[in-house]
This record gives sequence, structure tokens and C-alpha cells, in this order.
Amino acid sequence: ALNRGIAAVKEDAVEMLASYGLAYSLMKFFTGPMSDFKNVGLVFVNSKRDRTKAVLCMVVAGAVAAVFHTLIAYSDLGYYIINKLHHVDESVGSKTRRAFLYLAAFPFMDAMAWTHAGILLKHKYSFLVGCASISDVIAQVVFVAILLHSHLECREPLLIPILSLYMGALVRCTTLCLGYYRNIHDVIPDRSGPEMGGEATIRKMLSFWWPLALILATQRISRPIVNLFVSRDLGGSSAATEAVAILTATYPVGHMPYGWLTEIRAVYPAFDKNNPSNKLVNTNSTVTATHIKKFTFVCMALSLT
Repeated sequence: ALNRGIAAVKEDAVEMLASYGLAYSLMKFFTGPMSDFKNVGLVFVNSKRDRTKAVLCMVVAGAVAAVFHTLIAYSDLGYYIINKLHHVDESVGSKTRRAFLYLAAFPFMDAMAWTHAGILLKHKYSFLVGCASISDVIAQVVFVAILLHSHLECREPLLIPILSLYMGALVRCTTLCLGYYRNIHDVIPDRSGPEMGGEATIRKMLSFWWPLALILATQRISRPIVNLFVSRDLGGSSAATEAVAILTATYPVGHMPYGWLTEIRAVYPAFDKNNPSNKLVNTNSTVTATHIKKFTFVCMALSLT
């Protein structure tokens, strides 16, 4: 849907799509590690104090990402990464860096949403997390349709998908935060006692988070690297711009069948009876490791189909 917002531009559609694709794939590299803070919320947040520490970590991480976005947009480092390394022309390079600047606040919003998603998953509110994600997609599609009929199509076409992305993230973040305050905030204690595994520290959270974040960052860097090699191989010509635009359009479609793999990791820690923090939740379900394995194979069969 976001790509459609760019492709609808009558002039320079291919160039716009390539610029947006380069900026978006780099931005996803920065937001990738944020999504794994869902697991921190799932495992470590047992009290209001734990949640405050988790949110603080994400505020700092979002600020660091915003600084990098600004540096790449305005400094010589960004010119070297976008223009020189990718061998793109001046027009594509400037549009890419401008789009990257517009996306500077997105990692912070994404981080806040994922932290609260993990807390909600811990308390078995997966339906609410799913609704938030679906609302995000619906909001993006709706706002693309609305903005296509505005003056942005002529003045700044790059803002069509970027503003739609922000509106979707705002809907998702608001839904998850309201879900937390309505269902969980008044139920959990102010501090974690020994029966729940003790109070989590920021150091514990970060030491748990960084290996997962490193794995996801390594996965997310693959797409910018593919864009880099394609663009360099074609020497920054119009064919290179077209190839990057094609990758931008096809990559999300190819991602659809295996997106469930990153979500299946949340199932076991939410149902593990040996985890002391799960004693907080009263549940009559008898989910075992065997059930989870069977469920995973069913997901895989559906994906291959």
C-alpha cells in the first residue's frame, strides 16, 4: 500500500520508489532491534517499576536512532553511504536522504509499541496485539488513499507513504498503550517480589536484549546490502534506479509467507510453566511443548501452501 502511494505519482515514479526503498530499508535496519524488545516485555516486566525501566531503555534507543537518521540526512557520512557507495545520481541521493530524515521519529514509536506488545502478550492479550497490528495496516491503506487526493502528490510525493506509515504506527502504539493501561496497569504490583523472580534491572534487560537485537539487525541489513550491490553493479544508471524500485515493490510481497516465523518465538515463553513470572497469570490452559511443536508445523504447512 505504501509503495502504491509512491507509484501513483505521474512523474519520476520509478525514481521516487527507488529513493523511498533505499531510505525505508535503512530505517528498518534501525527499527529491527527495537522489535525484539517485545521479548523483554514478555520475560522481564512483572511490575510497574519494571515497565518504567523498559520504556526508559526504548526512549534512549529511539533517541540514538533519531540521531543517526539526522546524521545520515545532513552530514558527509550520509552523502558517502547513499551517493558514493550506492553510485546513485544526485537526484536519487538527495531524495533518499530527505526521506530518511522524515523517518527519524519512527524507530521511537516502533520501540514503544513493541515494548507494550510484549507486556500484553505476557498476560495472554494476543488478540489485542493482533488487532493493533491489523489497525496499523488499515490506517496505512486508508491514509495512502486520502493523501493521494491531496496536494502532496504534486508538492512532496515522498510524504504520502511516510505520513501513512506514521499514522499506522500512531494507531498501533495508541491501541497497545491503552490496552496496557486498561487491562494490566492496575493488576500488576508496583515492584516485583521474590516469588516473581525478583526485580529486573536495566542491565539484565539490555544483556538479554542485545544478542536478539544483533541477530535481527544482521537479518535486516541484508536488504540494504542487496540494494547496494544491485545499484553498484549497474553503475548508478537509470537501470540501477529501476532495479532498486523493482526490489522495493516486490520485497514486502515475498516477505509475507514467512513473517510468522518471527512471531512464533513469543509462544513458548508465554506458556512455559517453569517461568516464575508466569505464575502471575491465572490460566487453566494446559499448553505443552508438544502442542507448540504441532502448532508450528501447522503454521509452516499453511505458509508453504
